[in-house]
Amino acid sequence: MAQKELIRAEHVTVSYGEQTVLQFERLYVYEGERVGLVGVNGVGKTTLLKVLAGELLPEAGHVRCDCEPFFLRQFGEKIDPMALDYQEAGKLGVLDKLWQEQVSGGENTRIHLAELFAAQRAVAFLDEPTANLDALGIATLLKNLKNVETMLIVSHDREVLNALCTRIVEIEDGKLTTYDGDYDAYEQQKLERRQAELTEYELYQAEKARLQGVYREKKKKAQKLSKKPKNMSSSDMKQISKRATRKPEDKVASIERSAKNVQKRIAHMEVKERPKEEVCIRPDFRLTNPPRNAIVIRAEHVTFGYGERLILEDCSFLVKNKSKVAILGENGAGKTTLLELIAKREGISIVPEANIGYVRQNLSQIQLDKTVLENMQAVSVQSEGVTRSVLANLLLTNQDMKKKARDLSGGERMKLAFAMLFVSDANLLMLDEPTNYLDLPSIKALEKMLQKYEGTLLFTSHDRTFVEHVATRKVAIKNKKIVDICQ
Repeated sequence: MAQKELIRAEHVTVSYGEQTVLQFERLYVYEGERVGLVGVNGVGKTTLLKVLAGELLPEAGHVRCDCEPFFLRQFGEKIDPMALDYQEAGKLGVLDKLWQEQVSGGENTRIHLAELFAAQRAVAFLDEPTANLDALGIATLLKNLKNVETMLIVSHDREVLNALCTRIVEIEDGKLTTYDGDYDAYEQQKLERRQAELTEYELYQAEKARLQGVYREKKKKAQKLSKKPKNMSSSDMKQISKRATRKPEDKVASIERSAKNVQKRIAHMEVKERPKEEVCIRPDFRLTNPPRNAIVIRAEHVTFGYGERLILEDCSFLVKNKSKVAILGENGAGKTTLLELIAKREGISIVPEANIGYVRQNLSQIQLDKTVLENMQAVSVQSEGVTRSVLANLLLTNQDMKKKARDLSGGERMKLAFAMLFVSDANLLMLDEPTNYLDLPSIKALEKMLQKYEGTLLFTSHDRTFVEHVATRKVAIKNKKIVDICQ
């Protein structure tokens, strides 16, 4: 039995001013499909959802939606508590939050999810549903979303995309490219496509070089035939030409025509571009004067709280040199508090050579009136070539380097903050929720940088895939204690 078509979009163009955001041929969504939308920040993922929902009319093309979608927005408006299903709100732990004027980002997301799970709609449009959720919240979300039959979802969480999606649609340069399967399948297909493009490029270059060689040989042969031998007079050449069945000048003309034909073949070859390759210049870690101690952080019987509220109680832990430690726990458990205590060296011993580089969520270390490159140069102990390479590795372009920091998006500012750390004299990095505001390509770029990082790293993150790829050790704050998690 054929699947029922719910959404059809054809020949769609959407522009903001002079910038064309979307320009694609077709997108169909069928009942039972779970489609993940991926691409860099600002590429048009949310715009596409608005077009499909009928909230934004394209300047060209046709969109038909044979259903009323539920739209979970990244920055949803406050919901009327009387319009909510209290049972769903209770399941998500926000029943007591419905009448509060101020709620946290995670609580606001849960309230909107309660609305989604109570709604009887044919398709759900989900724009960053894991925003501000901790690990427990994401697990609860996944459990509930598996009951939603048809969806289009924008998410930077690979675990969510792998758990839910039957198809991935990548948006790049306004075009849509479809990949069957989950996010891992999409990555594998992209890798295979890149390898095929590299093979095509190498075959193109080899054939072009062969034809250019043929062309040079023919030109060389024509030039040789057009010259008279050194020991032969011009009159002798004319006599030979008269007796010959084919004149030398005719042979030359024939070879010249053949050479031109080869040149035309080269000109009409389909040009294959070399796939982009990652810049591989790495910072010289020795310039940070790194500590040689086996243990760089030591805490013994640490207790800390705010007024009567105790956050940490009688905690002891060690951090080994060059280890990469993920600090996990639910929202409010004290992860950021622990990082702040380490940064301030309050009741915690840190070796003197350890130079802490700390990226806080407010990104206060960036000077907004300076350009990206000026911010980098203000802290860098590396060469300018390395500085530019680090920015490139974090997907900031030459054009981005000239921008004032105040003109950067939230994700671009986050990447600048990381880049500043990698080129500074810091040798002990601390990152608080580093994947916030980053798109998936940027998260993967940061992963690669941190995997190669030669110093000590402490970080918090609710992105389980990121944690698995980066951490060499995981600890959690539970019941005011710091406990190791078995790998």
